[in-house]
Amino acid sequence: MQLQDLEIYVQLYEQHSINRVAKLMGFAQSNITARLHAIETEFDVELFTRSYQGITPTKNGEQFYQYAQSVLSATRKVRAQMKPSAVSKRRIVMSQLLFNLLVVKQKQYPLAQNTFDLLSSTEILALSNNHADLVITYANFNPSGYQEIATDYLPASFVVASGQEDVQLPYLVNSDRHCPFRARTLRRLNHNMTNIQEIDSWDSIIKLVKNGLGIALLPDYLTASDDFKRIDSKHRFKVPYATFKKVSQ
Repeated sequence: MQLQDLEIYVQLYEQHSINRVAKLMGFAQSNITARLHAIETEFDVELFTRSYQGITPTKNGEQFYQYAQSVLSATRKVRAQMKPSAVSKRRIVMSQLLFNLLVVKQKQYPLAQNTFDLLSSTEILALSNNHADLVITYANFNPSGYQEIATDYLPASFVVASGQEDVQLPYLVNSDRHCPFRARTLRRLNHNMTNIQEIDSWDSIIKLVKNGLGIALLPDYLTASDDFKRIDSKHRFKVPYATFKKVSQ
């Protein structure tokens, strides 16, 4: 087992998706699966359970995550001590939707200079004070140890597939209780869950809408193509988000 295997495992634990980790780290999905299988074989345990909605750590997986984090942290510390002049990468926490906009589309945060943790709003609210150098989120994040340095917003609309009627289609939301996209969708339906379908993956939600299988509130940057159409042009949303910087102690 190599250090990169531990880095892959940490990403799998935090992202809950083999496909997402493969995209983030630039590997084929089969390579990520093979490395996870190699770790499970070496320790003779199952670290994740697999389902349609992604992967969930087992009790052994929780314990291995703590082990992987401690080894990687110790390795970074030793490297910094051996090469004190080396420039370390900045660690940034954000949601997947903001990552797709700020990193992939707008290229505001180069991969060569930063590392990223893509977390849900609920996970971001539970962060410790020293978890990251920057936190970019639309969650109500305000812990000690961080200072808000910028604000912006995500324009968003309810959309369906182009050419698709919205009659009787389910509204798709994620399971993150602190996600503003989920909250605004529930308010639209007066919190009636009859026509709500929870899909705990933004990639899956986007694909389902594109294939004419549901309605979702999505950022306009994702739905600017001809694949989508707004179902209510009069009601558009601006989801605010903020950037927080860790305060030096």
